[in-house]
Amino acid sequence: MSLVRIQVVELKTLFVMVESFYGETLNSSTTGHLYSYAQSIQNWQTIKQDYMGKNYQSVMAHKVPKGNEIEKYVVRTFLTFNKLYFNYDLVGTFETQILKYNVHDGYDWHCDYGVSENPNAVRKLSMIIQLSDMWDYNGANVFLRDWHNREHMLSKESGYVTVFDSRSPHRVSPLAIGERYSLVAWAHGPEWR
Repeated sequence: MSLVRIQVVELKTLFVMVESFYGETLNSSTTGHLYSYAQSIQNWQTIKQDYMGKNYQSVMAHKVPKGNEIEKYVVRTFLTFNKLYFNYDLVGTFETQILKYNVHDGYDWHCDYGVSENPNAVRKLSMIIQLSDMWDYNGANVFLRDWHNREHMLSKESGYVTVFDSRSPHRVSPLAIGERYSLVAWAHGPEWR
């Protein structure tokens, strides 16, 4: 009987579970800086996609230029989360956007894995940073599915950052009232084998 217990303990120590997402809250100074940048944007790109007669994606997007100081927050956050939780192979290139959701905007279930700005890599990790105060809008809830197909609603707290495996399905429900700003980013790496 004791031999069986020993084998079970050994299996538990060998088995390491990697979750599909992890979250933390940024300090208010960093969040305030990112939110101020988002509110100062003048050149938004409207993104609208329909699928089978249904509004699949509707949002305003702004690509953060390479070399912008916001990149330091994005890169540092990705590298920290990757070292602590994922340990994925990354190639050192990143994409960053600020999103603005207006009334009725949203984004149905999707995954980020795949096409990236780097032709030699794919999106491997995704990040969402909540910039708006949760009291400034209603709706636009972010839902993410974990590896067990359980649906989680992410925190709406300003400054809440979530880093997740780009293969994880997620969505943003339609915005009912107000406007919501968020930062989204992707870290690139070699394709999974």
